[in-house]
Amino acid sequence: MSRIPRPLVRVLSAGTVAGMLAMSLAACGGSEAASSSDCTPAHADLKTITEGELTVASYDYAPATILSGENVTGMEGDLIAEIAKLECLKVTVSTSGGAGAVIPSVQSKRVDIGSGNWLRTKERTKIVYMSTPLWSDPQAIVSKTGLTSDDLEGKMIGSVAGNLWNDSMSKWLGDKFKIYQDDESIYSDLKAGRIDALVASSASAKYRFKDAPIEGATVVDVKPNTNVPQFAAVGQVMMPSALDNDALGKALDEDIKKLRENGTIKKILEKYGIDPSVGEPGEPSEL
Repeated sequence: MSRIPRPLVRVLSAGTVAGMLAMSLAACGGSEAASSSDCTPAHADLKTITEGELTVASYDYAPATILSGENVTGMEGDLIAEIAKLECLKVTVSTSGGAGAVIPSVQSKRVDIGSGNWLRTKERTKIVYMSTPLWSDPQAIVSKTGLTSDDLEGKMIGSVAGNLWNDSMSKWLGDKFKIYQDDESIYSDLKAGRIDALVASSASAKYRFKDAPIEGATVVDVKPNTNVPQFAAVGQVMMPSALDNDALGKALDEDIKKLRENGTIKKILEKYGIDPSVGEPGEPSEL
């Protein structure tokens, strides 16, 4: 795949973030929300880059984000649409630069928020305002033989570039660990038997197998493993916004809380075939 890889879990080093700040991000288009003269926003003091609009940096990574023409749907896309309705805003989507441009675009205030299953991490607390968790994102071992995170030593294991656990697994498994640049290649190699298993988002793998099943494939959530510290906790997905726009960040937190309490998040997860229990991620935490 020629564009930036699409793992659900991504890490940007300080150097990468600085470099990406120079990237330009052009708006692809927009989707209608509940913006009208008779609409009363949930937060009257909310300020966005363009008045009346909520500009979102996104990329295509189902089921979290699904680009469709000028709109983004998927779990996060639908949730953003609900937030926009609460705030009487029109959603405008920017996709230039792919996944790697999302966080830098939020930092440089080219967009209001980012989307694409970004996890709450300690490093990101320094560069963006991380919203309260949307839902949890269990990681999984995907194989045709039911392997678990305890069964990987001596096996050929794959992972897509950018995943949080890649460095730890590389040190642990050595030349038995292979990094791929895109999902298509890694799943193709799993199907052909060129790798024994891959590590990926549980939600992403299960969603993929609905349309592109691999005979005998299983998706087993990871268990804690001393060789991979990143397996010790389940990641929490957030929406990043600018550090110095507290009003927006806090409004997002309150809107997300409201949409969880009124059952909207549960319905969105069920719509995309995701276990609604992940929509109760608990207190905010960082990997």
